[in-house]
This record gives sequence, C-alpha cells and structure tokens, in this order.
Amino acid sequence: MYGKSERIIMLADMDCFFVEVERLHRPELRGQAVIIGGQPHRRGVVSACSYEARRFGVHSAMPMGEAYRRLGLDPSQPLAEGQTIERRGVTVNFLHSGLHGNYGLYSRRVQDVVSALVPVFRPKSVDEFEMDITGCETIFRRDYGGIVEFAEELRRRVRSEVGLPMSIGIGPGRLVAKMASRHAKPDGVFRVRPVEAVSFLAPHDVQDVPGIGPATAGTLRDMGINRVGQLLEQDQALLRQTFGIGMWSLVNTLKHGEDRAVPPPNTGGGMSEHGSMGLLMREDGHESPAIGFGPARGKPKSIGHSVTLERDTLDTALIRRTLWRLTEDACRRLREKDLAAGHVTVTIRYSDFQTISHGVMLNEPTDLDRVVYETALRLFDEARTRRLRIRLLGVRLEKLKAGLSQLSLFEPKSVTRERQLTHTLDALREKHGRDVVLLGPGVNQIGSERISTDSQAGVSVSMSPQRSAV
Repeated sequence: MYGKSERIIMLADMDCFFVEVERLHRPELRGQAVIIGGQPHRRGVVSACSYEARRFGVHSAMPMGEAYRRLGLDPSQPLAEGQTIERRGVTVNFLHSGLHGNYGLYSRRVQDVVSALVPVFRPKSVDEFEMDITGCETIFRRDYGGIVEFAEELRRRVRSEVGLPMSIGIGPGRLVAKMASRHAKPDGVFRVRPVEAVSFLAPHDVQDVPGIGPATAGTLRDMGINRVGQLLEQDQALLRQTFGIGMWSLVNTLKHGEDRAVPPPNTGGGMSEHGSMGLLMREDGHESPAIGFGPARGKPKSIGHSVTLERDTLDTALIRRTLWRLTEDACRRLREKDLAAGHVTVTIRYSDFQTISHGVMLNEPTDLDRVVYETALRLFDEARTRRLRIRLLGVRLEKLKAGLSQLSLFEPKSVTRERQLTHTLDALREKHGRDVVLLGPGVNQIGSERISTDSQAGVSVSMSPQRSAV
C-alpha cells in the first residue's frame, strides 16, 4: 500500500534537453521558439522544441511538415539553416542540423554530477535519470534540510556545473516519480507523498500513464474510461480479460503502489517508454517503437520497431542498414526484459502504401541481433514481390519467452560468447550512448567517426574515436 511504502524514488528529466544544449553554444537562441528536427520535405520529424515553440502547437514527434504549417510556412520550401521568421512577436528558428554528438557528452556531464550525490542512480535515456534515495531521509534532513531541499540542491548543481535546467519528480515508486516530474517542469521539483499518490494520479488522462499507449488508451476511452481515477474503479478481472495481465499489473501498481528498487545501471530494469523521441527521431526518417500487453505471465505480447524512410527507395544497402538498426533496437528491448523471441515478422510498405507482412517461427527462441537480422533479411527477400520503391520497414518480435538463461544452458560456446559480447555492448551503450560502438552490415555515415557502408551481410564494428575510452 502507498501508505506503508518506504520507497522514495526521484526522476530527473532534463528540460528541453536538445534545445538547451544548442543554447549553451548559441546564446542568441534564448527566448526564441527553437524547433530541432529533420527537413520537412524529407519526412523529418520534430525531435525537440522549446517551450516558446509549443505555444504554436508544435511538439516532439510531430512531422516537421506539420510544424511548418502551424507556423504558416510551406513545407516544400524549407528555411535555410540560421534563417529565422517572426510570429506573434516571437523569433522562430528551425535547426535542421544541430550539435548531435555533443548531446551524449552533456548527458554524461549531468550523470557525473548526479551519481556523485545519490547512492543508486540509473540513466533511463540521454535526458532522464532515475534515483533511489530510500533510507537517505535522515542524512538529507541533516545535510540539506529534507528530501525536497536535496532535490533543489541537485538541480542547482546541475545548472551551475553543466549549465542545463533539470526538473525532478519525487514519489513512492518509479511510476509516480515519473509522472511527478512532468508537474515539476520547467526547472523545478515536485514531490508526491505516499498518502497523496492516489489523489495525485486520479485526475490524469489515462494516456499520461507510462505504458499506456494510444491504442490502449483508445480502447479504454471506448469503454468510457478517460481518467486514471476511472481506471482504478474498474473491475480488475474485466481489465485482465480485456487487456491481459500487463494491464492488471499496471492498475494494481497505480492503486496500491510498488516497492521496486531502481536497478543498478545496465541490468535492464527500466520501465518501457514510448518517449525519448530525441533518441528515436533522426534526420533519415522517424522510428516508432511498439509494445503490446501480453495476455499471460506479465510479459509483453510483442516488441517491434518500424521506420518511415527519408525517401522511398530501392537501395539494397540502405534497406539492409535499416533492417539491422530495427533489429538492434527490438533485440535490445528483448534483453532489457530478459525475454527471447520465437517468431519474427517483417513489414514492408511500398510507395503506393500497399503494406505486406511476412513472418516465420524460429527453431529456438533468441535475443541475438545476428539471428534476428538474418531471419529478417530472408523474410524481406521472400516478401518483396514488387520492384516498387519502399516507404516503410518494420521488424516485430513475437512468441516471447521469459528467462533466456534457462533456454541457453546447452547452447554452443560460440553462441554463448556472442551473447556475452552482446550484453557487454548493451552495457557500454547504456552508459555512453548507442553510437559508442557500431555493429552491423554497414552503418550510414554520419560524421567522420562512422564506418563506411557496404551491401554485404555480416558484422562490422567501429569504435567512435571520441567515445572509445569507456
């Protein structure tokens, strides 16, 4: 129960992180409506925007063409880099190419400040960090005056030492702390005490809850459930029957609280998120993660990623690179949840919007990038029956099984070594960013540290010169 919970979790969320990093290097951007993302005529999306830009209805993950239209601009005529416009007395600046590589550097600087002050700390993404301060109340009261005062001091230190604003949510569990952090914005602290948790959650829209995506929220609305308070009043047996045990578990957590500690770094214990669009949205298209509630054993039913390409293409090398990146992301999420996939599906959408999906059962469940990629490549070759340009690619993993450690007791040593290498790479990327090590059949060159591409399947590795000392 929330009233008996002793867990105290802090969730730090960097405010407009990508925009604020740009402003450190370009002070003239302060006070401007800054929008960062891909080109509108190349299907780019908004990866980040300032609070000033949000007043015009622009938000992260919005197609850049729509952002242009909301500001009265023609998406077919993109502004030149550095060109500004005036709207309602506000200067608007579109950044279609930013600092990129520096984002990870500033994230690590923030982590250095945070990790020096808290006992248990875990990065959830480049701009979001979980902290478990359970048992530290007496120390914080003595040294800072209390938990909220400590959070304020942490926020001030990050601002002073790194130059970036940070909002902190405090709650009796990881989910409540996450939602509290949104109320702390911008650049503040918001605490939810155990006895306040249910009343705090009740008025929120159901889609505000981490783990409830648009599809699930739509089904809930069809049932007349719009607010968390309404969700908590529903019969849990009905929710379990309709959505599976994942929803039942989520509602139970919302209603009674949780006592999950923040896991140590690199153990893969973070909550599934649909957010962090700054990491998912790239100049070469936009990528969409997908996860579904499972009907049994409290695990996802499927995990998948899809990406709309910058341009419709017949380029085999680009298609291979894209399938590899989608495979990496999907398999990483498998490993985070200690799951293995028994079924792989590849989705192709042609330029005329015809969509085809083709799947196959694997001989054995796996969480290895290589195995899934080779299967995805074969499925793609089998499913592609038209010489029409391709607009979208997707990889979905299903028939998920828990506890791969039990499944792999008798696997060949070469596979065991491959799995150990994969988990080592996961740990490196968790700490230093996904591009610290690049693997695959070729990675699109973005900057001098990227590897060159080729169209042959296989695995190549590149250590970024800026990030090789890990």
